[in-house]
Amino acid sequence: MKTTWLIALVLANSAATAVAYVPDDAWTTTASGRVSAGQGATLTWGIAEDGTTISGEDPSDLVSYLDDLFSETSSSSDLTSRSWFSVFQQSVDRWSELGGITFVYEENDNGSMVGGSAGRLGQLADVRIAGSYNDGPSGTLAYTWLPNNGDMVIDTGETSYFSRTASDYRTFRNTVMHELGHAIGLLHIESDTSSLLMEPYINTTFDGPQLDDIRGLHGLYGDVYEKAYSGQGNDTAARATSLGLLSSGGVLGVGLDAAGDQAVAATETDFVSITDGSDIDYYSFSVDTPLEVSLTLTPRGGLFQQGVQGGTQSTFDANARNNLSLAVYDSDGSTLLEQVDLTSAGGAESITGLQLAASGEYFARVLGADDSVQMYDLVISASAMLVALAGDYNDDGLVDAADYSVWRDSQDDIGGSLAADGDHDGDVDLADYVVWKNGFGSSSSGSSPLAVPEPVATLLAAFGMLFARHRRRALSRGC
Repeated sequence: MKTTWLIALVLANSAATAVAYVPDDAWTTTASGRVSAGQGATLTWGIAEDGTTISGEDPSDLVSYLDDLFSETSSSSDLTSRSWFSVFQQSVDRWSELGGITFVYEENDNGSMVGGSAGRLGQLADVRIAGSYNDGPSGTLAYTWLPNNGDMVIDTGETSYFSRTASDYRTFRNTVMHELGHAIGLLHIESDTSSLLMEPYINTTFDGPQLDDIRGLHGLYGDVYEKAYSGQGNDTAARATSLGLLSSGGVLGVGLDAAGDQAVAATETDFVSITDGSDIDYYSFSVDTPLEVSLTLTPRGGLFQQGVQGGTQSTFDANARNNLSLAVYDSDGSTLLEQVDLTSAGGAESITGLQLAASGEYFARVLGADDSVQMYDLVISASAMLVALAGDYNDDGLVDAADYSVWRDSQDDIGGSLAADGDHDGDVDLADYVVWKNGFGSSSSGSSPLAVPEPVATLLAAFGMLFARHRRRALSRGC
């Protein structure tokens, strides 16, 4: 038998269109200040004292209920010392590490009514957790107000359900994390092909928010990097998210945990997205030697059946919500090296064989063209840059007699072809022969120069004398 989570108290938007997550409104004002759409937000959370009035319910008895359930012996007013406190802490921390929300514990509570009071720093949390008898065992587990309130009420009529120790109290944690989803603005979604945290029935086969739940978090508050630089995010090269040092044969990446289906392990945290057409993400990477790099930007989100609670389900392609483009910038963060936008929404964009001749920091930029959240991953790989061999005048990767022939055939009265201009001075002369001679035997595979074979050396010596006589005659005509 499925046990329901209770639908959030505010049901005015229960017929909203799924996208696929079902959003209500995000927070606009918290105890920490104003919140801008698609940007990070800080929410305080706390636990109401027993006896606190709950709108439409008996006074809260959550603390004594949990003390009994967990056989707690502490009577300290510091609730963080309770054995059950970690369930709530782990639950808020999980949402905090997945996107633009940051939950901060507020220890103070002025006793205002649960479900009707705005948070105030040092006095009252934005999201207050209380408890009251609702319908007893095997029924509603909890309910939550939507933003800008977010208060939660747990059914203290449950006898043993929340004390199940399996998977570190997963039953209790999934209940709290589901209700926190409502507190940040997510409604119920149903899917016949995927298991999601925000479905209206409890499911303990997974741990915490799944991929579309995380996508919903990003859609309302952005990804975790929107919290960087005091909430300014990584939308400029100066505030780029560093991916580290890239070496030959190495790979760097971001957003890699979004690949695959909707299932998300409790240890996975690497999820990034473009929120809308105005969002920009910059990433930096460094090289300490010339490299040839390739970058691939792949939209993520999954393909699955979905619908609002009680509604008709349809196939939803979360991989194709926003048309993304990719660009790479030089070390100054403004000189464009290459840009691609060759595919429509859902298609990957790639830059291959980009040669970075100088060591230093480079920047990759991701942006979207549509007002819809798009998860993605970005992978950057590198290989050693093929450097032209000195004296390899036919570009075959080996300095040999064939290159001498190119040099020889390039000679004429006006300097000839520049294919054998080994010293890059704008003409082909004996100095370019010296370049070839010094590099003879070298190859792109790393072979060392060899001695010039004697027959070739003899011919070259003779040619050198002819070249010198020809040059003297040319000088005489100019006198």
